[in-house]
Amino acid sequence: MMEKTLHDFMYPGSGESLAIVERKPDETLDAYMERCQSELGDRIVLLASVRDGYLTTLGRVRARWRRRWRLLVFIGPVIPALAYVGFAWCEIDKVVPAPLIAGLIACAGLAGAPLALVIARIVDQFPHWVAERRARRWR
Repeated sequence: MMEKTLHDFMYPGSGESLAIVERKPDETLDAYMERCQSELGDRIVLLASVRDGYLTTLGRVRARWRRRWRLLVFIGPVIPALAYVGFAWCEIDKVVPAPLIAGLIACAGLAGAPLALVIARIVDQFPHWVAERRARRWR
């Protein structure tokens, strides 16, 4: 008899249920009940481990999005403020008209969002990079 895989249990093509265990022709009722209990217990453990894996993955994705959201919230206003401070420090307001300075600060603000996303991607990859580097050191 061919062993069933996780895919067979999660997506049964023949419409069979997860709870169905077929009885072998030469099997006694007592042996069938013991095997049925064992197989169903194994299926429950398998499905619980799949669920735990999905929950772990979902938690990681949510944490990544929380980090990116925080970076966008905090870095978004910082970049135009730094542009303003840079223009004030260079005393560019005496040479360039105010509407042009406002436009440059707005452009800095618009460029800040992609920059924040790039920083978030680097921050997300940093733990993997450290782990990979340690793994290479032990080889």
